[in-house]
Amino acid sequence: MDNLKLSTVYARNCRVERIDKATAQEFMDRCHRMGFTTGRYHFALFVKRRTGESEAGLDKDTMVAAASFSQARKWVKDGREVRSYEWIRYCSLPDVRVVGGMGKILEEFISLVRPDDVMTYSDPRWSDGDAYRALGFVPEGEKDFGAFKSVKMRLKLTDYD
Repeated sequence: MDNLKLSTVYARNCRVERIDKATAQEFMDRCHRMGFTTGRYHFALFVKRRTGESEAGLDKDTMVAAASFSQARKWVKDGREVRSYEWIRYCSLPDVRVVGGMGKILEEFISLVRPDDVMTYSDPRWSDGDAYRALGFVPEGEKDFGAFKSVKMRLKLTDYD
């Protein structure tokens, strides 16, 4: 791991676009350690620098990161319908760190879908969950997936308690 040299891309130099399932699947199968899984909403970050400029040596319009979110899971709380979505996957190109990428994609998802909350799982074998906490997610306990446990994290966007 010490020999890993990461290129840096700044999300402010990228645009977010909604992408189709096939595009998300190809990218995640190539770039996410667990591959693609079905989701309802798929977004990607693309380098938007002008011709002749570069972002970490990548060409304009290069897809550098992608994320998938579920469809709404709904329940009624105090007579009000709550719509919760799971953030299923996020990944970037191998050896590329996209600074601000998770936040930029999350912001676009929230703007488009207007969820009451977003939840996700942080696998402690790979991450301590700091990236999610920096975005406002709060740990809610653990979920046992058999061979491993993950920390359930939630970002509440409306007051439904």
